[in-house]
Amino acid sequence: MLRRAALLQCAWCGNRPGFLRDWFRRYDSCRHCGLAVQRDGEGFELGAATVNVMVTLGALIVAAAIPIASTYPNVDTGLLIAVLGVVALLLPIVLYPFSFTIWFAVELFMDPPSQAALDAADDRVRDILDLNA
Repeated sequence: MLRRAALLQCAWCGNRPGFLRDWFRRYDSCRHCGLAVQRDGEGFELGAATVNVMVTLGALIVAAAIPIASTYPNVDTGLLIAVLGVVALLLPIVLYPFSFTIWFAVELFMDPPSQAALDAADDRVRDILDLNA
């Protein structure tokens, strides 16, 4: 499931683009399997934001540690701060859709959909197909 999510596919069915409309917008459910993104209440965005923050923070630590370790004790702090600032601003934007698909995969792994959720997903797919017909 994580491999599918890393490729911006639906973690459940593997369809692309799954629930992503474009880089910053998404559907409420996968366009192929119909599985809802927010299944049991609130908090999906918080999990996706947490994934984004954790990956960005890890990248910043690595991006800071490598030049500090390789140039110590003469670290060019101005350049280091500029590079880290660019990484801190751009990486969350680049990771935005990946954080949603990865969190969706983690949530599916921790709490697989019930039969009722799968039946509701089938109904959503029928509704989507009826709208497109």
